[in-house]
Amino acid sequence: MKLLDIKRNIRVSAFVLGFAVITVLPTSAQTNATNNNRTDTTRVVERDNDFDWGWLGLLGLAGLMPKKRQVEVHQNRDTNTNRTV
Repeated sequence: MKLLDIKRNIRVSAFVLGFAVITVLPTSAQTNATNNNRTDTTRVVERDNDFDWGWLGLLGLAGLMPKKRQVEVHQNRDTNTNRTV
């Protein structure tokens, strides 16, 4: 093995090991609430007025279908006007 290959393998191994360590560590984005007297309630109101959104999705997909293209025919004609008979 060449020295360059060994250095490359060490760099890749260090990156993979570092990435593995970072993914195992716990995140501190959310903390546990210590106040148990507080109650959080969320109310979800659904107002779709009985509209079937699936049909709208199908219409959108139909709009993505390509239009039929006309076949272009190219004809090459040799127009040699310098003929001698």
